[in-house]
Amino acid sequence: MPTITIDGKHYQAEEQENLLSVCLTAGINLPYFCWHPAMGSVGACRQCAVIEYKNTDDKHGRLVMSCMTQVREGGIYSVDATRARQFRGGIIENLMTNHPHDCPVCEEGGECHLQDMTEMSGHTMRRFRGRKRTHRNQYLGPFINHEMNRCIACYRCTRFYRDYAGGTDLQPLARNNQVYFGRHEDGLLENGFSGNLVEVCPTGVFTDKTFSKHFVRKWDLQSAPSVCEHCAVGCNTAPGARAPGNGKDPILRRVVNLYNRDINGYFLCDRGRFGYDYVNSEKRIKNVLVACEKNIISSTAAPGERIHGEIHPEPAVKHLARHLAEVQQGRRRLIGIGSPRSSLENNFALRELVGKNNFFSGLSARDLQLLQLVDRTQRDARIHCPTTPEIESADAILILGEDIDNTAPRVALAVRQAARNRQKRQAQQLQIPLWQDASVRQLRVEASPIFFIGLEKPRLADITSATLLGTPEQTALFADSIAQLILGDDTGARKLAPDCRAQVEQVANTLRQAENPLIISGCGSRSSDIIHCAGKIAATLADTSSSPCSLYLACPEVNSLGLTQFFPAGEGDLEQLAHTLEIHSGTPCTLIVLENDLYRRADRHTVERIFNSADAVILIDTLLNNTARHADLIFPAAATAESQGTYINSQGTAQRFYAVCEGASYIQESWRWLVDAANFCKQKSPQLATIAAWRHSMDLSEALAANFHQFEVLEKIGPDENYRLNGLKIARQSHRYSGRTALGAKAQVAELPPHPDPDAPMTFSMEGIQSPAMTPLSAHIWSPGWNSNQSIIKFQQEINGHRLGVRGSVPIRRQPQPLPEWQLAASVPAKTSKTLTAVPLYRLFGSGELSVGAAAIASVTDIPFAQISREDALRLDVTAQDIGQLQLGGESHTVEIRISDAQPPGTVGVPSGLPGLETLAALLPAPAQLERRSDREPGETP
Repeated sequence: MPTITIDGKHYQAEEQENLLSVCLTAGINLPYFCWHPAMGSVGACRQCAVIEYKNTDDKHGRLVMSCMTQVREGGIYSVDATRARQFRGGIIENLMTNHPHDCPVCEEGGECHLQDMTEMSGHTMRRFRGRKRTHRNQYLGPFINHEMNRCIACYRCTRFYRDYAGGTDLQPLARNNQVYFGRHEDGLLENGFSGNLVEVCPTGVFTDKTFSKHFVRKWDLQSAPSVCEHCAVGCNTAPGARAPGNGKDPILRRVVNLYNRDINGYFLCDRGRFGYDYVNSEKRIKNVLVACEKNIISSTAAPGERIHGEIHPEPAVKHLARHLAEVQQGRRRLIGIGSPRSSLENNFALRELVGKNNFFSGLSARDLQLLQLVDRTQRDARIHCPTTPEIESADAILILGEDIDNTAPRVALAVRQAARNRQKRQAQQLQIPLWQDASVRQLRVEASPIFFIGLEKPRLADITSATLLGTPEQTALFADSIAQLILGDDTGARKLAPDCRAQVEQVANTLRQAENPLIISGCGSRSSDIIHCAGKIAATLADTSSSPCSLYLACPEVNSLGLTQFFPAGEGDLEQLAHTLEIHSGTPCTLIVLENDLYRRADRHTVERIFNSADAVILIDTLLNNTARHADLIFPAAATAESQGTYINSQGTAQRFYAVCEGASYIQESWRWLVDAANFCKQKSPQLATIAAWRHSMDLSEALAANFHQFEVLEKIGPDENYRLNGLKIARQSHRYSGRTALGAKAQVAELPPHPDPDAPMTFSMEGIQSPAMTPLSAHIWSPGWNSNQSIIKFQQEINGHRLGVRGSVPIRRQPQPLPEWQLAASVPAKTSKTLTAVPLYRLFGSGELSVGAAAIASVTDIPFAQISREDALRLDVTAQDIGQLQLGGESHTVEIRISDAQPPGTVGVPSGLPGLETLAALLPAPAQLERRSDREPGETP
């Protein structure tokens, strides 16, 4: 490691690193704008200037840009030299000639990198008195505000949006000395990572429009480490909440990225960033609801639907307690239905309350089998579950049947970075440092091989070496042929069409020659054959290379893999539950549904069999849904930002999240309702007495660790409620938190003590430890002089390294098992002239159950549609934008017909989870019929 001298002090530096990174790692404050730790250097802003000296005799030195200067052994530099400071101050002053004087009304104020760097450079007096240039701002959709007058032309936005995230509709538009960053016309930014512009931009050009509706300054937000609940990648987030000041409870106001090297790094997808607002939805359940005796008009309600009224929690909990007492007496049966979007602790509490034989997953047999197959595949010793940096370093990638752009967006962003690995290797051979981003991108090298085989053309198509589109059955056939070819067997490949065979052979040869191949698949296609094939390819590559092969299997929801750990193979699905209830129909049955809409999980007939077999249905959930209409009693459940617990992501990593604020009204964590009922029950079995004794979230985590070998790590992923630093808990509020007394003054002038938190080593207060340097549990990323999110570099072990106090991901401990024996069965479903196979399509905005409850995301969610090939459109005599009727699984839905040249003939693409079609998600793939409606009214939409 080179030893360099900066202002008379000696520092050890990483070889070939740039001087700016070395200075920041060493804790030296050096201003910058265009440099970003994930995007490297381009030297556009000239703000990081320092003096470089030839040797100790050189007293004058030369001015260099530190972000573009590679450190050398014995190098001598000065950050504090007068000439360097004057130059940096002049740059800032020039930038400010056109920057508006609007910090008090700018939403970036208080977390603005431009403010920080201006103060750091010493520019405090503006001498320019001329006229400032004025731009017209654009409408960029419901997520992002645009205020172009604040731009300093650092090019960070387009470097991220175009170069890093692959977007095309944001570009620099220039004339003379006028530079404008925007779209060619007003409209929604199309890239699914556009929200990162809010954090990437060092000024207030791009700000969070959803935050604007209930804006407060950064220092006035209460925050805690959390995990995004909108997919199974498990990105780390820092939600912010604050009470409105009218005596009401705190509301969730925004979500920002919380750096985690192994998962999300510096970036979040737009669903994760803007989907938080479901917590504030009008459909939010805030009070206990009980079914009323009034009848619903039959023309507006389905059979069995109820209407509800609010009641006090105590009689509702006592009612549940009476049911528990009847269970103890043998006069009633208690059934629990878990959820893949609820924490391990909530699911475990329900399992312990009802007994393991009466606990069911809340998933259909097909979905549970897919997840169990994912779990079994990951247990094979030849399979390695890669982190995000490992995905980015893969030199050959095969994506099988998984639309990761929409089901695992952060993984798709990592794959996009992997496409540059050949370019980076060429740069290393030419001795061009990788942080020289503009220079590296100039190299004309073929992109690293990325192959996609699946149903719908991906957004990653611009970087794929080959794209093979086909049905799930065809995808499995292609994948099985690849596995055979890797072993030297071309039996399967000979059966393919010549063009498909050539592509399959190319994929097999590339994977076989790769040093670090990666296979990506998952549950999106809802095909076990595809997952089997993905495992088979990875295992075959591992056998040929004598080292584990990276395989990423995307799960559907935030805790899908965690829920799977509770069930042995072949047990716990909803079809089994329906059958069990009908067998034991003579015993009264109470059904407790935990954070789950069963109509999204199984066909309508199965769900109605379950409801009809239960004489009492109790729901614990966050939002009103179709299942709520059949519930006799509804308890409000805390959302992720209002609770503490553990999720297991698709990699098998256990992650703890903490409550940012307490839920409004009577909202509390689901497991607490169950514990309350156990406490009210007078007759307690030993098991019920154990449940009644639970007081803290960590009590459940410890019980999980004691009962399940794979969850032993839960005791190590975060401290319990007794943890203290210097005798203090960690503060959720910043040391600048203002108006604390005034917030509750409407109800009481005297300041009330903060709500106690019995679960976490944290306080709902500004008293306590606030330094992220002392604990990674602090979500307020701030350092003196660094108010923006750029201050994360102060709390990393090195630039782009782990956070201080973090040693890396903590995977659950699963017993190793070899891949199950499997052979691909050659079967093609028979079709009639009018029958199509309905297959699932996924959308970033619309497929998520919770995120569609956020107003901004709901505003851009598509209408119900069905997508078919041009060939099928001619056969069915339909045209684009016709209103059609989709018949599927005994249900009929009105849809807009869309035609795609990429849709495989014989299939109809149905958006999974889209509002209006959400009950079809569990049925796909399945036979379907589509026909044009002859009674369409002019201008009618689905």
